[in-house]
Amino acid sequence: MREDLGQPRIVIEERGGGAGSFLLGVLVGAGAALLLAPRSGRETQREIRGFVTGRVDAVRGAVDTRVEQARTAVDEGRSAAAQARAELQRRVQEAKASYRGGQRPDAPRAPALQLAVSAPPVQEVVITEVTTEADVGDLAGGEVR
Repeated sequence: MREDLGQPRIVIEERGGGAGSFLLGVLVGAGAALLLAPRSGRETQREIRGFVTGRVDAVRGAVDTRVEQARTAVDEGRSAAAQARAELQRRVQEAKASYRGGQRPDAPRAPALQLAVSAPPVQEVVITEVTTEADVGDLAGGEVR
């Protein structure tokens, strides 16, 4: 065995902390709680139940408010969608009627008291490409312009 001179020695001992120490701590804590408690057990239970009931009622009220807000928003969305659908159908019907009557949908309408004169539909021409050909007279000079 080796001996270290001048070095401190450390000795570690293990003790069992077991269930006895735990039970002693539980008993001491329970006794202190009974001695220091400001209310009886029934009063404490009533207070806890009242607190829980109050919190549950508050949460239910908040949920009911949110549900009502969601229902209102859904109803408003449905109403707006119905109005938009009706407006779109009205515009489609107007466009069909003006097309069948030979008028352009964006053309101004005649006042109701005047007779409507049916004119042929206006057709638009769009030029997409222009090509030129050399004339025979241009070729006589040997030069193409």
